[in-house]
Amino acid sequence: MLSEAQRSFARMFAGKEGNKLKIEEIRLSSELLRINSRYAGGGSLAKVFLILIVLLPLVFYKDIINVLKEKSPDQQLVLVSMVVLFLAAFIFTLYKMNQNSGKTLIITEKGIFMDPLLAEFWKDIDEYKCNTSSENVSGQTEGKSIIFFNNKGAWPKTFDLMRYGIFFTPDQVQQVDNICSRLGIKKITG
Repeated sequence: MLSEAQRSFARMFAGKEGNKLKIEEIRLSSELLRINSRYAGGGSLAKVFLILIVLLPLVFYKDIINVLKEKSPDQQLVLVSMVVLFLAAFIFTLYKMNQNSGKTLIITEKGIFMDPLLAEFWKDIDEYKCNTSSENVSGQTEGKSIIFFNNKGAWPKTFDLMRYGIFFTPDQVQQVDNICSRLGIKKITG
């Protein structure tokens, strides 16, 4: 018989299979709330920009080689490294946007999940707090998001829904407050 700590440790390293099982168990209970991610587009402008960044060096490869030949080996290394790091950061950002696009947070009687990114049972969540976003590019705030805390087990977990583009209307925040209050999950203020 495994103790609760051993089961928690085993679940942590179960990976995607463990998460799929949790999602299926949570999905079977009655749905209370459904919230779509704000990252619905998937970054089509970013994809066009990435294609242009890749195509431009191919078109102007002779000019780029001539510029690099004029530089010392140290400068060449720095320039190439900067370009590679910029492209890596841009591709990673695009990957994360695509990973989160079109995802939906589903809150049920048994827990919360966003397939395949996160799944957590209510019994494992100790507390939560509202998180107000900073201003976006247009100068408007995105709204409120929620952070759930699982302090059980060897390594506490934090589920910041803002990372996934999940923002709540005031009515939805009130619904989450009611659900958590009913389940005995403490709200952190401040």
